[in-house]
Amino acid sequence: MCCAVPGGYCARVDALFNLPGIHVTDVDWRAESAVGGEQQRLVLAVESGPGAMGCPACGVVAASHGRRIRRLCDIPAFGAPVELVWRVRRWRCEEPRCLVGVFTEEADLAGARAKLTTRAVWWAISCIGRDTASVAALARRLGVDWHTLWDAISPLLAELADDPARLEGVAVLGVDEHIVRHEALLFRMEVRDLNRSVVVAAG
Repeated sequence: MCCAVPGGYCARVDALFNLPGIHVTDVDWRAESAVGGEQQRLVLAVESGPGAMGCPACGVVAASHGRRIRRLCDIPAFGAPVELVWRVRRWRCEEPRCLVGVFTEEADLAGARAKLTTRAVWWAISCIGRDTASVAALARRLGVDWHTLWDAISPLLAELADDPARLEGVAVLGVDEHIVRHEALLFRMEVRDLNRSVVVAAG
C-alpha cells in the first residue's frame, strides 16, 4: 500500500525497515543531549497490520482491545540511534469459560520485557565477534547505557560459549592479550579463528 492513501502503509518505508509483518506509521528526528554535545535520534512509530486473532488458549476469535505503547531501541541507522514506538495490539477473549481475558500480540520484533529489539541484540553480538567492538562502544551507538546492553546480550553470549559447535571448522587458533583500560590495567584475552578472523572465545 502507499502512504498517500489514508490509513495505508508505505511499502518503500517498510522495505527500509525490513521486518515482515511490521509497518512504519511515522518517522521523526529528536534532538537530545549526549556526551560531547547534542545528538539526533531517529524515532519510528511501528505497528502490525489489522487482522483476526484467535485466543491462544481456546482458539475463539478475539475482539480488539486497543493498543498500548512499547518503546524499544533498534539497530542504528543513518549514523544515529533508533527508537521504536511500537503500538502493540491487544485483544480480549469473549469466550465466557476461557480464563485468558485480555492478551497482547507476540512478534519477532522483541521478547517480553525486552528493551532492545531482537535484531539489535544479535547485531551487537555480531559486532563483538567480528569487529572486536566493546560493549561500551556499541551501547553508545545504540543510545543505551552499558548495563542495558549487557543485560540483553549476556544470556545469549553464555549460550554461545556453551555450544561446542562454535569451534567446528577451526583449524588454527591465535591467542592475543591486550590492555582494555590503561588506568585500571584491565586485560582481555581473545581466542581467534585465524582462517575466518573471528573471535571464538574471550575473557
